[in-house]
Amino acid sequence: MAQSAVRSPKDDLQRLRGPTVKIMVGASKKPFHVHESIICTSSLFFKMAMSGPWKESEEHTIELPEDDPITFAVYSHWLYYAKIPVIVEDAANEKPSQVSAQEYNDLAKAYVLGDKLLDVKFQNYAIDAIIERRFTPDAKTGKCYLPNRQSINYTYDNTTESATIRKLFVDMYVGNMTPGWLSRELPKDFLFLLLRAVIEKTFVLSENIKASDYYVHSSTEEKGLKRKLEADP
Repeated sequence: MAQSAVRSPKDDLQRLRGPTVKIMVGASKKPFHVHESIICTSSLFFKMAMSGPWKESEEHTIELPEDDPITFAVYSHWLYYAKIPVIVEDAANEKPSQVSAQEYNDLAKAYVLGDKLLDVKFQNYAIDAIIERRFTPDAKTGKCYLPNRQSINYTYDNTTESATIRKLFVDMYVGNMTPGWLSRELPKDFLFLLLRAVIEKTFVLSENIKASDYYVHSSTEEKGLKRKLEADP
């Protein structure tokens, strides 16, 4: 019986050695302790913060007062396990649409946090998870749900025009929406892109949506920072 590999390189042992970084998140300063080798390998933001002659680097402590501790907990879990824990399994008292909406909200927040932390890999995992959520039928109703209004608004309020998640949400709606989906509470940019896609008749069939089309790629500026950090002694 075939199974996934259970062995890994011995170098992996080094990932859980060495100092940890204390990260104080939110107004409550919720503390997280993450191995420096792990978080700095994944996040360019943390790599820069821990590489210079800064107070944060010396004290191995970084504050993120404007961020959500729950979303950062999702990120720290992903760093160690390569999974994004957003599935709500025990939701007997909630409607399936509400459960779906909660998961989309969590994933939108994960993408935005990844953008702030300059962690492209985490953003692309969030994209994978959003698409997985979109095409996973609910266990009770058998229906697949589109991203909810709240997650779309949050995304457009916290990303720039070039964010790939914006295009993903538009492509998910094109060809799948009904008049009941329209709302003045949706972002104008989202409605504009949706209308343009309809006019151009660039309908995206569900089976043609591929996660790789919405992946984030390191910008030229980020690549330059990486090269500089790698070159510095």
